[in-house]
Amino acid sequence: MDKASDCNGLDVLFIAANTRSLAVNRGSFIRAMQERGLSVGALVPDEEFLPEVHGLGVATWHYPLERHSMGVGGEISRFLALRRLIRQIAPRAVFAYSVKPIVLGIPAARLAGVAETYCLATGLGYLYGRNDRRTRLIRSLVNGCYALSGGLSRAFFFQNPDDRDELQQLSLFRRFTRSVVVNGSGVDPDEYPFSEPPVAPVRFLFMGRFLQEKGIREFVSAARQVARRQGGVEFVALGDTDETTVNGIGAEEVAAWREEGIVTLPGRVRDVRSHLQAASVMVLPSYYREGIPRSLLEAMSTGRPVITCDSPGCRETVDDGSNGWLIPPGDAAALAERMQAFVSDPGLIVRMGRAGRALVLERFTTDFVNRQMLDEMPIANLGQPLGDLA
Repeated sequence: MDKASDCNGLDVLFIAANTRSLAVNRGSFIRAMQERGLSVGALVPDEEFLPEVHGLGVATWHYPLERHSMGVGGEISRFLALRRLIRQIAPRAVFAYSVKPIVLGIPAARLAGVAETYCLATGLGYLYGRNDRRTRLIRSLVNGCYALSGGLSRAFFFQNPDDRDELQQLSLFRRFTRSVVVNGSGVDPDEYPFSEPPVAPVRFLFMGRFLQEKGIREFVSAARQVARRQGGVEFVALGDTDETTVNGIGAEEVAAWREEGIVTLPGRVRDVRSHLQAASVMVLPSYYREGIPRSLLEAMSTGRPVITCDSPGCRETVDDGSNGWLIPPGDAAALAERMQAFVSDPGLIVRMGRAGRALVLERFTTDFVNRQMLDEMPIANLGQPLGDLA
């Protein structure tokens, strides 16, 4: 599967959580690096979006990743495999994002002789949203690993201030890690161009994995409430089940929603733009500890108002009452009220959609975010050897 041509002189090696995120969420960042004359490669654990990754001009190598495994023996084995592979590739810098790539990949890179490493937390996820005994135990372990990887890196990037504040409660992290908050992954406004939202009928769109904390159940519940009050309103949920996770919605429950017929369930799609163009309002009632959800930025760039939760990552995308509304996490009744307000006054959809597009152009373009990150990376600046910048 690999496109691992001559790796001598590779500047930046990404350690990716999956090929889809590398192509879709990191693609513009990779291109920005290449525009500064850097060569880019990636360690990837799967093949799904591999052609798109290779289309970016990125050489790839496969590495083992078990996202939900906690077995000590297996993780040690994967850590040693990462170290061997990174030593073989010998990049000048390593950029890791998501939990396992950060906690395993950064120490492995430093032990492999890489002097310049970076971490990106794309949200803290369900580990930081639950509080049962097992989750607290795992979270304390991950906290320590984050502190170690952060201390070994030039910068630890966060996509919202709540995530940074969470980890800066750890004295080791606060003392040894240079943390930088950026505005999510950004969105290219040319790839997601503005269009006037359709309002006849009003169509509400959810996009995301079918996890409990993503708010898919709240979306379905609110859709039922609105449908009981008013006919002719449409509800669409893009995504699919993920029963490999402890918080995934089961296939039987999703099948029951499909049989009920209130919410249309097209499944997972590779390109969401046509669905955004057909939507009136984007709904993501997530309390998952997002970074900044790219789906919300894509919707705002397209000119769609959003309803989302007043929770870390999500709240950064909404000036409440201007380009959408914030609701309390887990409150399907509040969500239904806000949805009904759009149905009752379709003019709100158009006004708030335009405000969302303006907000993207002001704060959330990929050019803006990429510049934020590259300005913190010695390898991307001045053209000097690493030793001159230490």
